[in-house]
Amino acid sequence: MRRLNVIILMRTLVVTVLLFLITLHTVHGGELSYECKVAHLYAVSVNGSLEYGPAPIVEIMKANPLFVSRKNGSLRGGALSLDTSLAKTTRVLKFGSDRNAFEAVADFGSFKNGTHPYQYIRVEEFEPGSVKPFVIMGEAGIVTGTCK
Repeated sequence: MRRLNVIILMRTLVVTVLLFLITLHTVHGGELSYECKVAHLYAVSVNGSLEYGPAPIVEIMKANPLFVSRKNGSLRGGALSLDTSLAKTTRVLKFGSDRNAFEAVADFGSFKNGTHPYQYIRVEEFEPGSVKPFVIMGEAGIVTGTCK
């Protein structure tokens, strides 16, 4: 079962990489977006605790930054399995401030296999300083890191 999940995750990653290369149109960090770097990838184990995700996928995610649109919540960039260009919709739930986190969700729609994946991101905008921690939860697992 675990090997099957890794194979599915790797196939998803390959498809996402190809689509990203075809549709290369990222935004740049600044007022309109966060520039984020992945630090960790986790998966839930059979006993309910968190375990580290597959090392090759983590290295791919760490190699390049991803960009999060503050306007619509879309994710683009180097952490390709997190890219939301194939999402049916992306939506900002909270825009973030010195008192609130930025939160967004991507809805990938219903798949033929009966799943309906979503991806959620939270950037802790209220933390002091220019570097803000983030967490992403979705099909790739639980991803953490920092944004500017």
